[in-house]
Amino acid sequence: MEELKKLVKEGKIKYIRLSEASPDTIRRAHAVHPIAAVQMEWSLWTRDIEEEIVPLCRELGIGIVPYSPLGQGFLGGRAAVEAIPSSSIVGWLPRIQGDNLEKNKDIYARTQKLAEKHGCSPAQLTLAWVLSQGDGVVPIPGTYN
Repeated sequence: MEELKKLVKEGKIKYIRLSEASPDTIRRAHAVHPIAAVQMEWSLWTRDIEEEIVPLCRELGIGIVPYSPLGQGFLGGRAAVEAIPSSSIVGWLPRIQGDNLEKNKDIYARTQKLAEKHGCSPAQLTLAWVLSQGDGVVPIPGTYN
């Protein structure tokens, strides 16, 4: 952190951001120099950062940059649920294998039903949910061919 702080002072970088950091790491880093943002996975599918990371970032004024807001594509469309392409990185995830796949298909079905109720796609609903989590939340959805 001291080296990053030095780079900020020298004008070589403008901000310091963290990725996949624990609450302890965020606190320790922020004590050395203000952290601009923390990048973590966050979606309707992955909500474990809500217990510690989100409140800590809000307390310290740190932005949150959720990656995979569409659940690594799983919540993005029926095709991901019906047949996961062999080229997809999603296929190797434990949450897409065996019993987990069946449970996640149920999550997708509920997401799809709610999206229909609101006149949008599951991807739009899922992204809207992330965007509604408050100021300082800027998701970075990815794309697949």
